[in-house]
Formats: sequence, C-alpha cells, structure tokens
Amino acid sequence: MKKSLMVVLLVAAPAIETLAGGTQALRVCDGFLPPNNLRIPIGDVNALGIDEAAFDAVLTRVESIYAPIFAAKGKKLRVNRKWADDTVNAGAMQFNNTWVINMYGGLARHKAVTAEGFALVACHEIGHHIGGYPKTDAIWPTNEGGSDYFAAVKCLRRVFTGAEDTSKLDPAAVRACVSAHAGAAERKRCEAAAMAGMSIGALFQSLRGQTAPPSFSTPDPAVVAKTDDRHPGTQCRLDTYFQGALCAKPVDKDPVDEYRPPGRHPKS
Repeated sequence: MKKSLMVVLLVAAPAIETLAGGTQALRVCDGFLPPNNLRIPIGDVNALGIDEAAFDAVLTRVESIYAPIFAAKGKKLRVNRKWADDTVNAGAMQFNNTWVINMYGGLARHKAVTAEGFALVACHEIGHHIGGYPKTDAIWPTNEGGSDYFAAVKCLRRVFTGAEDTSKLDPAAVRACVSAHAGAAERKRCEAAAMAGMSIGALFQSLRGQTAPPSFSTPDPAVVAKTDDRHPGTQCRLDTYFQGALCAKPVDKDPVDEYRPPGRHPKS
C-alpha cells in the first residue's frame, strides 16, 4: 500500500485494570485516546452516541469472531463490557494467557461514535494483541498505528456483514472502494470501514477542538523514514483506516508477513 501511517504506543489513562481476585495485569497497553478528563455518564445530556443494546451487539460480534482465533493461539479473550463506566477511552492488557480488551460506556456515548466506529475501536484493541508488526518490543503490543491498520484491513472485514448503511458516505470514498474491490460484498465492507473511520476521525476532531474535519479527499502527504511514536494526527488516522479498507489482501493472511507499512506520519 502506498499510504504511510504513524505508529504509536500510548500507555496511560485509564488506570490499570485488575483481573479476578485482584491480581494486577502484567502487561498494559491503555489509551486508544490521549489521556483526557472527559466523562459521559449514563443519562448525561451529552450521551448522544450509541445505546447499550448497540454497545453489546458490537462486542458480542467481535467476541464471537475472535475468541476462537485467540483460543487457537492458546489464549483466552476477555472482553470487559464497562457500559456503566463514564471513561471516554478503551484499552488492552494481558495477564498470562488471558488477553483483555476494556471497552467503556463513556466512549460509546460520545456524540461522534457510531456502531461502526465503536466496532473499529474494539478491533483496534484486538489488534494490540494479534496485529503483528510493528511492535513496541519483541513480544507485545502491536503499536497504535499498526493496530489501526489491523482494525481496518482484517478485523472489520470479519466483523462487518456488508449490510451496514453506507448511504451517507462521501462519494469519493465510495468510488475508491469500487475501484479497489471487485466483489460487491467486499466493496460494502470497504464502505462500512470508511464510515467507521469517519466516526473516529470526528471523535478525534472533537476531542482536539479542531475546526476542520478530516477528509478522504485531503490525505496527509507526509512520509518519514522511521517510526514516529507520537500520537497520530486526525487526518493521518483517517488515512490509515481508509488504506486498510481499500487493501485487497486476503483477510486470513498473517499480518506479520503481509502488512508492514512503508512509512509513518509525523504528528500533525
């Protein structure tokens, strides 16, 4: 793929979770979003995102697909469904053979978050565990940019059914999906992934107080020679999701071998 992406590890808020019995996790990769003090409790006037039924439906779908994949690797996937938690974030951690994603209701309730966008975040957290290269160390986790790419190029292609409503998608993105994918089902999944990227792009725009939204028509042209570990810019993150959606590599290929990005974006 010609598009570059930024690779980041953010180990920060929310606080380290604990597993049953109060044992602290040995490895923590927390913070899909930068550390923030935003809280959106149940019933808040700003709770304009998805409801609890959609929250559970997304996580049930992701878990049903990836629990067997994790089991085949000798690992147990645990999805912590923290609907009542007002934290606007998500995260991942590992404790021995139990690999965890923490999904918070505060994030799901944010006005920018759609069901497709929430699925993208869940897929991103799955990517920290099994997204392959590039990683922050020799073992774990897949970096932020790598997890973004994994979410779109592999996970969402499994999670989305092709029945998602993409009628409001930017025509430029529709044309790109049609050009990239020969099959109608793959084109629809590409469009749904693009919609998910726009949801999360709008989330970053809102949290950063940016006036200009990211766009499929204005990709960040920057390419650097080595991994930049700062948090990616809003446009860069949308670019990464979109390039993953457009990629036609088989979904069952090992990401370690197939999806090494050629460059990284600097912070923008």
